[in-house]
Amino acid sequence: MKSLWLLIFPLLFSSCKEKDCCVFPEGSELHGEWELVKIVNGFAQIELTGEEIGYTETLKIDAGRDKITFDKSDSPKETFSFELREELSYDAIVLEEADEYHWYWLNYEDGKEELTLYQRSRVGAVLADGSYYHYLKR
Repeated sequence: MKSLWLLIFPLLFSSCKEKDCCVFPEGSELHGEWELVKIVNGFAQIELTGEEIGYTETLKIDAGRDKITFDKSDSPKETFSFELREELSYDAIVLEEADEYHWYWLNYEDGKEELTLYQRSRVGAVLADGSYYHYLKR
């Protein structure tokens, strides 16, 4: 009887470990560092790449802490708490302290991950003809 208990007891607790290991934080697909590679101007659809952009920018997303940092070479670093939710029928990264959002899209092409952010706008407002910012994962 004692040996049967020794076999059953570990099985009761092993299933709990499997459930805990498979929980990913919301936004984990966005987690990491992203480098700005292209801007597409909204109305004119003019594409800027490389030095044409006029600055460099790294986007750091910490999905575990729900923090996002915009590190732009020509302005102070900005860090916000963020929430992922739908804003006006599109997936959005909502910058909580600023009460602003970016619509976002993820693309996977040729083994590269690309994150596209639509120009920042106030929550509840629609920005017409805004620019698109394209980032590649580092």
